Amino acid sequence: MKRLIVTLTALLVACAVSLQAQVRKDDFKIKAMHVDFRAEVMTLEGLKDMARWASAQGLNAIIMEWEASFPFDKHATICNSYAFTADEVREFVSYCATLGIDVIPLQNCIGHCEYILRHDRYADLRESSKDPSQVCPLEIEKARSVFKEIFAEVAALHPSKYFHIGADEAYLLGQCPDCAEFAATQGKSRLFVNYVKEMAQIVIDMGKTPIMWADVIMKHPDAIGDIPKEAVFVYWNYGNYAWDVNKLQVLHNAGVEIWGATAMRSNPDNVYLTQWAKHFNNLATFVPFARESGYAGMIQTSWSTGGTYRFHFDQNNEIINMQPIRLVYPQAGFNILIAATGKAYSQTEPFEPEKFVKEYAHDKYGFDAKEAQVLWDYFQMPQEVVFVHTGKDKRGVPIGEVRAECEAMRDRLGELTPKANDKEFEHYKLMLDLRINYLKYKEIEVAYESSSFSRSQAPELIKRLETVMKESDELGKRFVDMNRGYLRDGELRYVDGMRTEKMKWLYRCLTNDRS
Repeated sequence: MKRLIVTLTALLVACAVSLQAQVRKDDFKIKAMHVDFRAEVMTLEGLKDMARWASAQGLNAIIMEWEASFPFDKHATICNSYAFTADEVREFVSYCATLGIDVIPLQNCIGHCEYILRHDRYADLRESSKDPSQVCPLEIEKARSVFKEIFAEVAALHPSKYFHIGADEAYLLGQCPDCAEFAATQGKSRLFVNYVKEMAQIVIDMGKTPIMWADVIMKHPDAIGDIPKEAVFVYWNYGNYAWDVNKLQVLHNAGVEIWGATAMRSNPDNVYLTQWAKHFNNLATFVPFARESGYAGMIQTSWSTGGTYRFHFDQNNEIINMQPIRLVYPQAGFNILIAATGKAYSQTEPFEPEKFVKEYAHDKYGFDAKEAQVLWDYFQMPQEVVFVHTGKDKRGVPIGEVRAECEAMRDRLGELTPKANDKEFEHYKLMLDLRINYLKYKEIEVAYESSSFSRSQAPELIKRLETVMKESDELGKRFVDMNRGYLRDGELRYVDGMRTEKMKWLYRCLTNDRS
């Protein structure tokens, strides 16, 4: 694996050199981590704890995606039950300033606007009545009126010179009839650029520098020249996407400032699956590429959900509620990846995951070399999505064998006793226990969904499921206890409730529970 990483890094650096004649090898001016409050809204003290840790690792910025937890005034309709007060936001931003951290707000304005467009007040901005995730890019005047006020409210509490407008994953681009007609004659790039350049100009008129994700413009680059030159583009690559040098060349040819983005929580991560190896390798391969390509900044993204939702509609497409497709383990369990980020972003030589983890294990937990090897093996253990219809994971390994792998690792982790920071270490054990419990449930579900299943088998499955649910309840108590004070209490209950919802449904089906 180490040899593969080194080889891949060498190839990517070679490609990077061809992208830009003037190679900068100095430090990134922005070394940021990202906080996503689409779900898993943290407490103010939790935010401060995270900021202290990020600062101690050498990071100097936080990209803050408040979403509906921001204390909007003119647009208070958007606020959810977890909204902070303006004083709390000011307190956090001021506190970060004392740590040398610039808090940069991220306010979506085209895609990922579910939390805005779910409200009838903004219904006329929707690209689709069936999927209120995206603003219609032809509604420029209406959108300008709304987002000029929203941007101003957000900017008023964030003195940063930067303002992130999102602009990623506009999946519905060109979907409505008017947009489809426009795209057919003038192209999706023009459709997208006409809109985002107006959003970027609002930011510029506020005296700030607009930031935007680069994925949409890289896919539809023809009109990139019309986006204000002040805009910063962020090219994100989370470790499971190949570098497309030709598409990247579009950004370099445009002469824009480019930042890169890695990830410490991304697809397919969820509450019972974390692809640690991918995230460590992401730092090892992409950061040298970004440095050699002359990127001015880096962002370690941390997504609380998969970014897509399912909606509960009433008649006339009235939205009753929305639910994220995927939730992940809370950020409290990822201090080691924040530390790895600081290391990778700050040093000019390539990041070596194994060396870092073993040094961290020694310095943070007091482990010897043999114990540190166990932790490294844990982070290298494959964690893939499992499929009920095949009874196997993505690798083709049967679920029972996957569970056995995890149980063997649990035994090895259980033999370790940290000399310090034991609560942080407990997160790794809890994550693994949650995965094992999930895999046990999936084995039951495979039997239930089998073509050979009959009602006569229900008593056996009920007995197995009761054992799994009892274990799950105990895990839920540990989950809440481990993350209490870091996430809002309601968010803790919600995340744990979603984790167990399907097994409880299956239990009701098997027992004919009509309550």
